[in-house]
Amino acid sequence: MDTLTSYDELPYDSLPLPETQPDFLAAVARLHGFDAPDPARARILELGCAQGGNLIPLAWRWPESECVGVELSRVQAERGAQFIQQLGLSNARIRHGDLAALPDDLGAFDYIIAHGVYSWVPPSVRQALLDVCRRHLSPHGVAYVSFNVTAGWAPLQPLRTALIERTAADLPAPARYRQALRVLHELEAEWRDPVLRKEIVFLKTAAPSYLFHEYLADFNTPVSFGEFSMQLESHDLRYLGEAGPRHAVVELEDAWGLTPEGMAGRWQDAESALDEAHATRFRRALIARAAAPCAQPPQAGALRSLAFYADLQSDDEIDLENASEQRFINPAGSAFPVAQPVMKAAVMALSTAYPDALTYPDLLTAARRVMAEFGASNSVDEALFRAALFQLVAAHGVMPCVSAGSAAASPGERPRAHALAQRQAQSPAWVVSGLRHVALDLDAPARRLLGLLDGSHTVEALATLMQAALAGMGVAQSLEDVSERTNRQLWLFARQGLLVK
Repeated sequence: MDTLTSYDELPYDSLPLPETQPDFLAAVARLHGFDAPDPARARILELGCAQGGNLIPLAWRWPESECVGVELSRVQAERGAQFIQQLGLSNARIRHGDLAALPDDLGAFDYIIAHGVYSWVPPSVRQALLDVCRRHLSPHGVAYVSFNVTAGWAPLQPLRTALIERTAADLPAPARYRQALRVLHELEAEWRDPVLRKEIVFLKTAAPSYLFHEYLADFNTPVSFGEFSMQLESHDLRYLGEAGPRHAVVELEDAWGLTPEGMAGRWQDAESALDEAHATRFRRALIARAAAPCAQPPQAGALRSLAFYADLQSDDEIDLENASEQRFINPAGSAFPVAQPVMKAAVMALSTAYPDALTYPDLLTAARRVMAEFGASNSVDEALFRAALFQLVAAHGVMPCVSAGSAAASPGERPRAHALAQRQAQSPAWVVSGLRHVALDLDAPARRLLGLLDGSHTVEALATLMQAALAGMGVAQSLEDVSERTNRQLWLFARQGLLVK
């Protein structure tokens, strides 16, 4: 196959995926008792990398790493290769090709990423994907493989069947998508099942690429966790842990005396039961070679060796005296309840430090400092703190990583964005990615401002330039209003780690 026509015609948005960051994957592995390689000096392979919106920021962030992407869509692979050339990156390359026909001389990789591939390809390619992991993972390497899960997808299968049957398979992808939208309106009027109606409402406003590739593409094969585990075993691989958000984690009782293999068996049975109980729809599995050390369910004690970051806020007045539950919200709108006073203080400290991360000891110290500043008792039951932190980490309210790092804390007199952010801002087909590998939704003026941040303009000069730029867009604003807007946007850029110190 020379290219993947439907992905040429209707490509997925090529976005940074926070849960595929190797420093996050290494942290999750450590929670499971598994020591993964140093992400900053790793060899990273992404299968189905699109135009590199996920891979290229990783290569930019870690110049001592080597990042290789493989993409079957010729159009997307060529776009990615061109972008790498424009950036002048020497440690990244994207090759057009089929993951089922990779050359043997690629070597070993410390991290392999395959997001949105496993369930959406023919059976032979699924087997080839796992074979790539077996052949190309380094001895302690970690692979990330996402897939659709039977428990959550079974109720939605009638919708996929109806959309396939009521649309013309020979239409180009954009035309078939438009036809599918009309079918969704018909089904919404015909069907009464609340689960299906909720999905229809979502699909009517979802990205066209999502509707097409989830519901109209030739392959979307959900599998159970048990089936996936058996496939791993047949390829000399083993399950390492879950990289997706969890609102329930496995805790094995009476595990004393079990061999690592026996514990792994009970753990996997419990994971299957969780999928059924929670109607799990999507998994982000971490896997390793079968010869690698046997992992275990996540352990709160491993938090002590990690660092953490969080971008959370609350509209409530935070109660640091009582264990009263309060909600913290992330930029995506997800809510995370926190009750322990010391954990509330820790969230406040993390949000102030963002995008920097704090090590476990520094986070505990910062939480005590916040409580003291607000006149609350700063005596801490560390076991309760660790348990609360573990819950937030599992739910992805707080993200773990293996090293702290730091970013520019303020715009400075002559703000300068790093070259990746400038190039992304100036390229309409590219999403700007923050330091923490999140996609930033920037409007045209914000992109224009970001593209201007080469370090040669003062904040006052930037406001004048932006006033002229807005006028060119048909928006007339006073210099005072533009200055305020520019300053606010610059601080947002700083908070997302886009500026150079």
